[in-house]
Amino acid sequence: MRKARIASFVLLTLPGVPFVYYGEEIGMIGAKPDERIRTPMQWRPGHADGFTTGRAWEPLQPDSTTTTVEAEDRDSTSVLAMNRRMIRLRSRVPALGEGMLVPLEASVDGVAAYLREAGDQQVLVLANLTSQTLDGVALWSRRGALAPGRWALHTLLGGADGAELTVDARGQLQNFTPLPSLAPLEGFVFELRRVRGNHHGVNGP
Repeated sequence: MRKARIASFVLLTLPGVPFVYYGEEIGMIGAKPDERIRTPMQWRPGHADGFTTGRAWEPLQPDSTTTTVEAEDRDSTSVLAMNRRMIRLRSRVPALGEGMLVPLEASVDGVAAYLREAGDQQVLVLANLTSQTLDGVALWSRRGALAPGRWALHTLLGGADGAELTVDARGQLQNFTPLPSLAPLEGFVFELRRVRGNHHGVNGP
């Protein structure tokens, strides 16, 4: 289920029009042939998983007793909760909904990192796509990725804020570590806000 959660997170933080297909919002499994990919919606345990009082057109999936809307509706860490949370966030944060994508380079191959920018709003997205806790992951960007200066990283998903970011005179991130560690298969979203008393001409070669 954690893989389904991080997949939803990445989908809903990237540009374009996201599509959440029937059953994906709770992490339902599917299999070939095609008619087994979309089996009856798993609402709750019981007859036909609450989909019908009659006979469903296809047998239920093996995970039908555990992966249900009823169970995930009570679980703040579920795939359903992640989808709801990210859809709401995407709708109220312009940078996520319509912003330009600025790819970042991470010191670990299993980390996806990028900026989303719309107008004056910048958002940093991090996703640990590995099953391991990663310590000290650093980020780099091309020149002109951000305006020079000091930026505070305010979390948009709860938890700890990120480290303060200093962008050099070339508008470049260099060896920046936003968090001490990244939990396995976990995503992070930070809004960048200028630090008061900020000045241009920040240190940088």
